[in-house]
Amino acid sequence: MIIMDINKFRHIIPIKVRFCDLDAMGHVNNAAYLSYLEEARLAYYNHVLNIDTKKLEFNAVVARIEIDYMEQIRLGDNVEVYTRTGKIGNKSSDVEHLIVIVDNQDRKIAARAQTKLVSFDYRKNKTIPVPENDRSIIEKFESGDREV
Repeated sequence: MIIMDINKFRHIIPIKVRFCDLDAMGHVNNAAYLSYLEEARLAYYNHVLNIDTKKLEFNAVVARIEIDYMEQIRLGDNVEVYTRTGKIGNKSSDVEHLIVIVDNQDRKIAARAQTKLVSFDYRKNKTIPVPENDRSIIEKFESGDREV
């Protein structure tokens, strides 16, 4: 279950809603949400694990994405994506997101999502255990033992 409490998330990025994100009805198309999640996920791992996203050296694949759409996002809306790691298993982890519309001091959850990432060795073309160093760093970050 995806946590809905914004205060449980320690990583936040702003998203610029682009005209090309819209569908014929004038709201953000469902496919654009996937791009927002991807951008937030890359920023999260760059921040938490100091992964250079320009080198694309992240050893994981997306196995599943689940999104609940709750509010429409429109051109001109100020949007933030909140990201956290929930459960970390032996070979996978659950990355949780809230996509939030910001209106002055008010925040309205537009969507909640969960991405299942599976650790993967691209040279051997097979799944691998979550690296212990990554697990430790992520757990420290999520517990608040490491600064944002």
